[in-house]
Amino acid sequence: MQIVGYEKELGAPQQGHHFHVRAANGSVLQPPPVDSRSQPYTMHPIEADSFRIIGAGRDWSMFSEPVREVLQRLVHTSGDFGIVDEVSISQGAVEAGIKALSQYSRVVTDVTMVQSGLRRVLLQQLSIESICFVHDEETRLLAEAAGLTRSAAGIRRAWMQFGNDVILAIGDAPTAVEEAVRLVNEQQWRPHLIIGLPVGFVGTRECKENLRRCLRVPRITNSGTRGGSPWAAAVVNAMLIRLANQLAVK
Repeated sequence: MQIVGYEKELGAPQQGHHFHVRAANGSVLQPPPVDSRSQPYTMHPIEADSFRIIGAGRDWSMFSEPVREVLQRLVHTSGDFGIVDEVSISQGAVEAGIKALSQYSRVVTDVTMVQSGLRRVLLQQLSIESICFVHDEETRLLAEAAGLTRSAAGIRRAWMQFGNDVILAIGDAPTAVEEAVRLVNEQQWRPHLIIGLPVGFVGTRECKENLRRCLRVPRITNSGTRGGSPWAAAVVNAMLIRLANQLAVK
């Protein structure tokens, strides 16, 4: 299926984005040369036309530029201006995410659909690692032992393995959001940013409300049952694009 802006990746196999900027023990490896990160993002002409329409489609003046870019990406992904009124972005959350990405923080997703929706070219350019544990054998064993869903077990493994130096992008499983909130409240976990935009009817509204009220971490979520993997990926992609453009003008 053709997706605007992904033409160069059409037919490429799905794969994890593992660039190992950090060693397994947490130590920082030598970052790539600055020039390799200093390429601006160029929109496909159809994508650019879409964003011109989105920009003219409502008043965006009440939003800061980083927040506006995230919201416009969500409108582009959902095809609905109404999403703007559903989204809850805590103060400084988008800026916290961009800063973390600039420091090579990993993006951990609850399902492979979110990971596959991340702009692979930008991840490679910026040397940012994306990880999804949901299908690992260790995750299956943890889920069975702890009575968790695999998505929730994957989030717990991210906490156990990486500590605070992660961005969470959750677009499918309410249980993954609930586990992240529990770890924040009970284990003092402090991810740089939690993006919680799962879709569905069972536990979805409740988990989003719990995340919205979790004041200890920067967070992006929405109300209601709408959401999904493309939405969570869109938020991360908006931050990746902004970071690439920021680095290009330095």
